[in-house]
Amino acid sequence: MNFDDIESVWRSPHNQPNATELEDHKMKLIAELRRRHRASRGLLWLTLIPLLFLTALIVRHVLWPDPALDKLDLSREWAVLPLFALPWAGWFIMLRLYLRHQTRHLDYDRSISASVAASLDENRTERTRYKVITGLLVASIPLVVLIVHQLRAVGKTGNEILLPAYVIWPAYVALMVGWFAWYYFRRLLPKQRQLEVLAQSYK
Repeated sequence: MNFDDIESVWRSPHNQPNATELEDHKMKLIAELRRRHRASRGLLWLTLIPLLFLTALIVRHVLWPDPALDKLDLSREWAVLPLFALPWAGWFIMLRLYLRHQTRHLDYDRSISASVAASLDENRTERTRYKVITGLLVASIPLVVLIVHQLRAVGKTGNEILLPAYVIWPAYVALMVGWFAWYYFRRLLPKQRQLEVLAQSYK
């Protein structure tokens, strides 16, 4: 049997679900997409709130330092700024990915093919999100090392910070990156292939 025969059998009326089954399939896809959209919005808000709080604390400490605390000297302790900028950069990238996906699929509920296309794009967005987070985590390691060097240089800390900075944090990053890699290759990529096959079947 050649490809044309296979395609003919695939598109045969005997191989097509009825209208009720198609509608049920579409509603399941739409429900899953809505759930993932809600989860994405929730994640954006959950990360924005602590970021705003920490930003306010740092700005307050820089502009109106507490006399009981060591003043932050940005000329000698500047590495804290790029480290603090990493989560903000990540948040804005996540927001841009979310908004771009929403703009591309405003009417994803009009048909099964539109829902499948939106699901495939959402999978692509999630894979990009994991790559970005992994990159930010890896980039934080040299910044933490630099911050420790600066803190020790100005006499604000001693050897007690070496273990958390040089061992615990890198180990945590390695653990997170390992989990991300497992999820990416074992869950996201297989889901991508399934959705691509499904998308082709509805063309």
